[in-house]
Amino acid sequence: MSVELDIPEFPQEEPPGEITCRQKPWNGVLVRVDRIPFKAGDKLTFDVTVCSDFQGQTPAAAVQGVVNIAADTATVDYAIPWDGVLNAVTEGSIMVFYTLTPADGSKPTTSEGAIVRYSRRQPGGAVCGPDS
Repeated sequence: MSVELDIPEFPQEEPPGEITCRQKPWNGVLVRVDRIPFKAGDKLTFDVTVCSDFQGQTPAAAVQGVVNIAADTATVDYAIPWDGVLNAVTEGSIMVFYTLTPADGSKPTTSEGAIVRYSRRQPGGAVCGPDS
């Protein structure tokens, strides 16, 4: 059965369209997909690229995360890891899309991508991190 996929969201973005030191990215940056009838056994594969520019043109790090759906739900969260991914750039962007592989064996579908500005630069020029 084909399901229309929603664009992934960054529920912690603040101000809108940005992830900054306020969200403590060293604890992971949350990506959420909701309003979709996921079924037990479905699999979501999140493809994340962190870029060193605000337009998403210069990849600096990438990760693929898999979430296996244990029970029927309409919301799935994935935390983008800090080590080797979010700590790869000081300022740039985060791009995410995901692929749903249905448990019923039907064809996998891929979402449109989402992009958010990402900056660990604080007013005054210091760079935030887990030790700051």
